[in-house]
Amino acid sequence: MSIPTLTRRAFLLGTAALTTGCLKTEPSGHIRLAAGDPGGLYLAFSQILAEQLHRKYPGIDVKVVPTAGSVENLALLRSGAVDMGLALADVAERDRATGPLPTAPSAVARVYENYLQVIVPDATPVQHVSDLAGARVSIGPDGSGASATSRVLLTAAGLDGRMEPVAYRLRDALAHLAENSIAALVWSGGVPTPAIAELDAVRPLRILDIGGLSRRMSELSGYPYVLRPVPTCGYVPSGIRSIGVANLLLCRQGIPTELVSATVDTLASEAEHLVPPYIRGLQYLDTPSMIQTGFIPLHSGAVEAYRELHG
Repeated sequence: MSIPTLTRRAFLLGTAALTTGCLKTEPSGHIRLAAGDPGGLYLAFSQILAEQLHRKYPGIDVKVVPTAGSVENLALLRSGAVDMGLALADVAERDRATGPLPTAPSAVARVYENYLQVIVPDATPVQHVSDLAGARVSIGPDGSGASATSRVLLTAAGLDGRMEPVAYRLRDALAHLAENSIAALVWSGGVPTPAIAELDAVRPLRILDIGGLSRRMSELSGYPYVLRPVPTCGYVPSGIRSIGVANLLLCRQGIPTELVSATVDTLASEAEHLVPPYIRGLQYLDTPSMIQTGFIPLHSGAVEAYRELHG
């Protein structure tokens, strides 16, 4: 079902209409929301969304489920073990293309973009991803979107078979980085990521510029990776470029329509309250807008809500 393209102005002007007229009844129910790793943005965002959704709709209870990330979240959605979950758009599109369609998750919204980050100690001579040949690099745990996208990045950099990938969770990877038992870690998240900023405060870190790999990554994967400037912060020097990957909020097959509509309402009307205060550069209600979910179709409850929003 096709959805009219929404401009930023139309989206913002329509928010009031959505909050006053979209939901005809007071919805109730339970949402199990698959999030991400402690110390990362998925979990922080999910906790805030859960609070705002319950505040706006007291009849809806949200349980946030910590997970390894995108791949695990998609598996949980397909099995029906959770009702909603976050996933990187490139990982979600691969999952839809390779998995059975009857259990494929639908989209609720495109919520923000992650920055793909390659983090090294500031004192290291490493300047480019290709300099990591022969090194041990944490690419994230199996089940994470970071791990899936990291493999595309490393292939684009010509490192297949030329470095040792290890699958640490974020905080474990940072501990190994502090001990010099790995040379770098790859992470996909907001800037600054709290756990990374914590280590940077005691042992200076640095993010590598990976902008030059965006075209090759797109050629390898078929997904349109976007070149993004990274906001300067403690471990991000000025002028660094990264790869932007959209994050989608997805839902399982069979979820009650009113729960999806209420979530869209909350995302649109409470956007300014959904960004963790320490994060820079996240873009809500901007081009591409919440309805731009790529090859992942919107759930019918989201379609209804966005159409009401659009007038």
